[in-house]
Amino acid sequence: MAKPRRKKPGGSIGVLFWIAFILLIVVIYLYNRPTIERTLENTGLVDVLRERFGREPRDTPPQVVTREPEDPVIDLEPADPEPITPRRTSEPQPAPPATAPAVQPEPPQPTQPTPGPARTPEPTAPSVATTTPEPAPAQPVTRTRESTIYYIRVTDDGRIFPQNVTRTVSYTNNPMTQTLHALLAGPTATELSAGLLNLVPENTRLISAAVRDGTAYLNFNESFRFNPMGVEGFVAQLQQVVFSTTEFSTIQRVQFLIEGETVNYLGGDGVYIGAPLDRNSFSDR
Repeated sequence: MAKPRRKKPGGSIGVLFWIAFILLIVVIYLYNRPTIERTLENTGLVDVLRERFGREPRDTPPQVVTREPEDPVIDLEPADPEPITPRRTSEPQPAPPATAPAVQPEPPQPTQPTPGPARTPEPTAPSVATTTPEPAPAQPVTRTRESTIYYIRVTDDGRIFPQNVTRTVSYTNNPMTQTLHALLAGPTATELSAGLLNLVPENTRLISAAVRDGTAYLNFNESFRFNPMGVEGFVAQLQQVVFSTTEFSTIQRVQFLIEGETVNYLGGDGVYIGAPLDRNSFSDR
């Protein structure tokens, strides 16, 4: 009876090695198929094989394999380092004739003007601008007049009455206003030694003055309302202002205002000034 032949273990291992090697080649080819096809198309090998074996090019567009971003891209280098030159079946085309470089036209040279005889510039007379000077604004004319103002004299028996003095007053438009300013300035030293007094309260100031229909509207500050001498003092200060103002022929009466307002009485003693006053307003005193 014949003995069965034992298989050598080395033969099975060799078969498995070649199967694994072929599978590795297939996997690498399938994985890098797009890259291999793109490389073959770029080198022209596909066209050469198609021309040799007479196959028509496929009409179907190449498939595009989309890889996920995380898949690594492996580029296989060609085995032959020298490039593969595809075989040409058509007649070699003659090389295009070399074209001569375009000749740039030279820019035209500027023509020099023909020098002619030099012209002597004619002298021109300097232009004189004639300007008419603007007339200077008219300066106000200052005038002077002799004004009569009134201070108070006190008699030996204690009676008071207004007494007139003369002042030289300088003015431009309104002599009455300047006359009242001279009154508020007070008597001179000579007049004081002669016994004349100014009973208009201190710090009295004339704010404004106007004349309308024979009435002078005199606007004084608040100090005009208070006289330390009582009723006699109020009457005396009113007489000084009314008599000095009515020396002007166009003024017959005076309306007193305090800070622009009509006030009925001066002080707390009840001296009435709510209506215009004239010289006859003091005849009963």
